[in-house]
Amino acid sequence: MINKKSILAIGVCMVISFLSIAQAGGEILIQANRATLERDYTKALDLYSQYIAVNPDDFRGYFNRGTTEYNASKFTDAIADFTKTLQLNQRYNEAYYYRGLCYVATNKYVSAIEDCTFVLTIQPKSIPFLKLRSEAYAGQNKSELALDDLNMAVSVDRLSGDLYKRRAELKVTTDDVEGALRDYSSVEKLIPSYKMVHYIKGNLYLELKEIEFACEEFKIALDNKIVVAERKHKELCL
Repeated sequence: MINKKSILAIGVCMVISFLSIAQAGGEILIQANRATLERDYTKALDLYSQYIAVNPDDFRGYFNRGTTEYNASKFTDAIADFTKTLQLNQRYNEAYYYRGLCYVATNKYVSAIEDCTFVLTIQPKSIPFLKLRSEAYAGQNKSELALDDLNMAVSVDRLSGDLYKRRAELKVTTDDVEGALRDYSSVEKLIPSYKMVHYIKGNLYLELKEIEFACEEFKIALDNKIVVAERKHKELCL
């Protein structure tokens, strides 16, 4: 017959065992995160798999393994882990974002748009998801929809040089040269370290037959050691 002391002892042993497993899992997770930061993806993936074996219901293990798989360009595996993450935590928007990145990387644009749209119905001004959905629309050659998302993103953050740069690139593909020039001028102000912008603007001015303005931009590019500008500057401006 089991007495109260025996039951208590069993309970204590179970708690100690549980704590030991949890502590071991935490240590594995720390080691896995460190390996990811060091870009030792093979080691990190093995450690995350160990963590998942100990904690199969913890969405963090699947999400972290998924981001590592994404960084290692193992997009199919990553999609599976982000899907499992969302089964365990439907509100974890980062999993939708990374799964969307994987979908874009594998040309599964419809799925990427679905993930982005799901989040944007709740957070309509989320710049990361607007930008990602724009990439997916661009992949489908739906330039107008791609621009709509970038326009919304720019309206939310008018000081993001990266957004202007992406919108300028998209406008170039739609032959909106003047619009691209305006956006690249914003990039020039917002990202002063991006000197290539002068070479790009020079080429756009050439498309508009504005040789004088093109030469000015090529000269600035050369002054900033953008070597590719040298040939056009010699041909057109000397």
